[in-house]
Amino acid sequence: MRILIIGGGAAGATAAQFARKQNRDAEIIIFEATQYSQYSKCGLPYALSGKIVAFENLVEFSQEWFQRNKIELRLSTTVERIDSSRKTITIRGPSGSQDELYDALIFATGASPSVPPIVGIHSGDRLRDGVFQFRDMNQAKEFKDWCLKKSRNVVVIGAGLVGLECAEALHEMRRQVTVIEYLDSILPTMIDPDMTDQLLAIMSNVGIAVKISSSVEEVIGHPSIEGVMVTSRKDGKRDIVQCDTIILAAGQKPVTSLAQQVGCDLGKAGHIIVNDRCETTVKGIFAIGDCSQYRDAVTKTELLVGLGTLAVKMGEIAGKNAAGGDSRLPAGFLNARVTRLFGIEIAAVGPLSSALTTAGINTIQSRVKGSTLPSYYPGGKEITVKLSASADDGKIISCQIVGEKESGLRIDVVAALMMGNMDVRSLSMLETAYSPPVAPCVDVLTTAAQAILIKLDRTKRE
Repeated sequence: MRILIIGGGAAGATAAQFARKQNRDAEIIIFEATQYSQYSKCGLPYALSGKIVAFENLVEFSQEWFQRNKIELRLSTTVERIDSSRKTITIRGPSGSQDELYDALIFATGASPSVPPIVGIHSGDRLRDGVFQFRDMNQAKEFKDWCLKKSRNVVVIGAGLVGLECAEALHEMRRQVTVIEYLDSILPTMIDPDMTDQLLAIMSNVGIAVKISSSVEEVIGHPSIEGVMVTSRKDGKRDIVQCDTIILAAGQKPVTSLAQQVGCDLGKAGHIIVNDRCETTVKGIFAIGDCSQYRDAVTKTELLVGLGTLAVKMGEIAGKNAAGGDSRLPAGFLNARVTRLFGIEIAAVGPLSSALTTAGINTIQSRVKGSTLPSYYPGGKEITVKLSASADDGKIISCQIVGEKESGLRIDVVAALMMGNMDVRSLSMLETAYSPPVAPCVDVLTTAAQAILIKLDRTKRE
């Protein structure tokens, strides 16, 4: 059996590993366009700041590791064409072009960063000097070299996870930072706007300017960048933000040209549609990670895969199935997510409130504050929890948590309850461990659940 995998990132490399576990005799080949074996893209901002000493430390599985496990990893190799009728792909690598046969094919092609339509951002057919993307190791290295030699004042376009993690790294490098976000809130795909106040306040306190509901229209200056022209989407006012460097973190788009070539069905945003076996609409071809979409466990609508945890889980399922197994994903993804920015942990599971509204799901919510320790014990840190439950049956459907250290991983408790299809009454009765120097007697999650129960009981009485 011959299994070919296009893309050697977290999704593709995981697929190869589980294909090998499933089938000890299969021939498994990964084609990776870059010169790097599997590394953590999520760690790039921390190598930028220096918390991780060298970018090369992000490599999780070396080429030698793959060799020991009888997985062939071909670096600096691209796939140019696929003939699904003949079950062949055409590759181009260091030794030239050739065709390769497959029995099963896995797309782990990932995504590429989006480039907003900004006047003056290009020089010919490339980004002008001083404008950077931050998607892979080479881009991150190039950006850091530039910052160390030429940059003092940086504009970050985009206030999602990548943008804010870069902003934090640049602040730690003692650069002046301005973050500009087109949408009406920071972390717009991670948490609701009413959960961002604490993070915004800290960013302001450390000197990072944040402009939301704003659009970058033009890059000012020639030959060097002197600033950007920014327009407010609320009142149309325009002003110039001075900078000598721009980092683009305005989202990404899936790399799916090869999948389109063989007739795989795509979703509205261009991602490859897969079933619970991670199989595309073309038999024998699988798709995993950022290039794919599955479904949301709560709304049952399409969910665009963007988290490393989901990519790895899909890699496991696709790898097993490509090698002859029959493993299945859950009925939908909960999309559990967490980060730490400027000392604040932000975590969430389930859809945003806006997505619940769009899906027509009637909810009851609570938003409560608590502490990591009892009020009488020194060192406790404030936590804010926003919990959502179905107004019909009290089932937990989402949660968001913001607080200092030791706050964020509480989200895993909620994720486990949601996976078990449990309700807020179950959460309110959950036994949680207690000791004054470790945790309070009544956890803030319990308090949030109790607040929803009061509302539910009131609704029933009415």
